[in-house]
Amino acid sequence: MLKYIVYCRKSTDEKNKQLLSIESQIAELKEFAIRERLTIVDIVTESKTAKQPGREKFDQVLEKIEQGTANGILSWHPDRLARNSIDGGRIVYLLDRKLLLDLKFPAFWFQNTPQGKFMLNIAFSQSKYYIDNLSQNVKRGMRQKIRRGEWPGKAPYGYLNNRQNKTIEIDLTKSKIISKAFHLFSTDKYSFTQLSLFMAEQGITKGNGQPVSINQIRRILSNKFYIGILTYKGELHKGNHQCFINKKLFDRVQKVLERKSRARTQGLHFAFFTGLATCGECGAGITAEQHIKYYKGTNRVAKYVYYRCTKKKGVCSQKYLSQTNLVSQLRQTIKSCSLHPNWKPYINTWIKEKMDEEKSKVKAKLKTATNRLSAIDQKLSKLLDLFLEDNLDKSIYQTKQNNLFEQKQKLEEKIKQIQHKGSSWLEPLKEFLRCTILAHKIAHKKSALNELRPILKNIGSNFTLLDKRLFLNLNFAYATLATNGRAACAPKTENDFSLLVTPRGIEPRLPG
Repeated sequence: MLKYIVYCRKSTDEKNKQLLSIESQIAELKEFAIRERLTIVDIVTESKTAKQPGREKFDQVLEKIEQGTANGILSWHPDRLARNSIDGGRIVYLLDRKLLLDLKFPAFWFQNTPQGKFMLNIAFSQSKYYIDNLSQNVKRGMRQKIRRGEWPGKAPYGYLNNRQNKTIEIDLTKSKIISKAFHLFSTDKYSFTQLSLFMAEQGITKGNGQPVSINQIRRILSNKFYIGILTYKGELHKGNHQCFINKKLFDRVQKVLERKSRARTQGLHFAFFTGLATCGECGAGITAEQHIKYYKGTNRVAKYVYYRCTKKKGVCSQKYLSQTNLVSQLRQTIKSCSLHPNWKPYINTWIKEKMDEEKSKVKAKLKTATNRLSAIDQKLSKLLDLFLEDNLDKSIYQTKQNNLFEQKQKLEEKIKQIQHKGSSWLEPLKEFLRCTILAHKIAHKKSALNELRPILKNIGSNFTLLDKRLFLNLNFAYATLATNGRAACAPKTENDFSLLVTPRGIEPRLPG
């Protein structure tokens, strides 16, 4: 007597989808069993893809066949049983061993004969071909969307998936929150946790209503999608979606991310300058200590912060330096590399003249950059042809493609800069001079201590403390100010300013 196990499967693990698929299969198979007078000993259902081996319920069905509990399987179609070569081979092997005597399908004919097993193998092969081809078609479609500059996945925070026209659009509400988060983080005054809480207060949370995790915050802040670049399978592509984060802001955020990702010795809320300098005698790091003193006569508690060598590299004779003394030296350093606000009108006049001179050079610069861009496009096209013809390894192709893509992005930005601003160095110079005036204000006012560190990192590098004195290597442009600028005084003539910005006939450069 033939005893059948009913096996029903749906192609997803999600509980809320295709519920009717299982129910309809069971109902149809029961009616089929009644019509064909089949004996059913068990009904097994499973919600798992058959694309690869490893289905628990399916394995249990085959175990029951081997144990003799049943000797037939009833299912809607062979593709419900297997879409991979291993599971299909196991069923055929059970037929060959006479442990599985029959298979019944309302939508497919089968007889346990050589011809029937041949047709069954074809059905299994077609099922495998379908799933393989479906995967290739999906991947090909996603690659094509990427080539068109369209993101094929879920829209990042600040964007919406438009399901009607299959595009990604800016979320007018959440994009403002994400933009504000970028601006806040670029100030280097907000931690990842503070940013997560800020976004949660504004309505951006995970699906369960909890604040976005720290790792998600990192991914948001480093996602090049916000500046129009798509990263897919390790390759970079230009997106055609609208952006609400500009490149300058994004780059500032990346610098803050880089600094925060490095191992830091700080962790004390009062130690504003820990990790800034090293010991000039032994080269060890500088740490901070807070001493609390109680003045009995006035019933007052005072807190004093001192910086000292960690002495982790051996014996060191350097002594403590009070934070008051250190801050005084830091302010004096910033002051020496700053510009008095009275320089501003001379700056504006000089820059205007230089911009007029640059207009005559714009055409030549634009032509050169355009030719280079065309050459890169040709290289990308040849590189793709080599890859498609299997003449180039995928890893080499991705490396070269990403390299050329980044070069193309830089050239496109340079062309845009030339078209709109007419110069490749005047705009950075304007930003640099603006920072020097800001530095002058910070050096003179009683500003918060956390405002000093970002200015110091721009001014110089290799900070060392030796004999309670601060030393550093000034970056080129700031060293120019400290040498020739008379920064604390207002300029008297335009010639003074020319000497300031072009000493020894050298064009100014940004620090670093």
